[in-house]
Amino acid sequence: MSSKAEIEIEIDERQLTEVEREVVSFVLKSGVRAVKATTRGLEREFEALTRAKVKGKAWRAWKSTAFPKADIGAYDPVGTVFINGGNRSRGMVLYFTTPGINRAKRGEYLAVPLGAAVNTAKGRDISPRQWEGRNGVKLRPLFRPGETPLLVADGAVTSTGAFQAMDPGRLRAKQRGGQNLKRATVPIFALLTDQDHANSVSLYPAIVRGRADLVTNFRRRIGARNNED
Repeated sequence: MSSKAEIEIEIDERQLTEVEREVVSFVLKSGVRAVKATTRGLEREFEALTRAKVKGKAWRAWKSTAFPKADIGAYDPVGTVFINGGNRSRGMVLYFTTPGINRAKRGEYLAVPLGAAVNTAKGRDISPRQWEGRNGVKLRPLFRPGETPLLVADGAVTSTGAFQAMDPGRLRAKQRGGQNLKRATVPIFALLTDQDHANSVSLYPAIVRGRADLVTNFRRRIGARNNED
């Protein structure tokens, strides 16, 4: 005598297809959200690293974007961290974050602002032409054997030691008016044929961490769904 147990399983193909779509949609959305979160986190880390090493507001040049922007699933989500702004902003950030050498074009010089240039420009780095326009004084080159060439400005030093750019005629007029000014020639720019990048901000370790964070972020989102089920 023998007995057999028969089990009938009825599969609703439409329901199975719907479940499959839900799972695929959830996985794709989780990937998109992980990319967005990791990209934003990498942008913030770039900002922090730059802010710690570079004076001023260069850290604000970092921006990020992710595709797709909407909260939908995608097979190929992409996140990008980039330098926002014009050539000056990009050049400044690249100078501090990448190795390399700046070289002057066509055998000319790179004009590197010195302390006097920054001070008289209210703390902003400017070009020689911009400096001349702001101060109304022509810069003149000063070449010395074995020394770095300079662009210097003629002017005056006050009793407190502050430099004021002015031409000789204006200086004499102020001296005749009783102002305690002494004639001075001050270096404003150093002239270099090339200059190594500062390369003081290392982004590569942050990028490596970002790759690991992306995987962790994605797994955490998938795991959260599994725990709910």
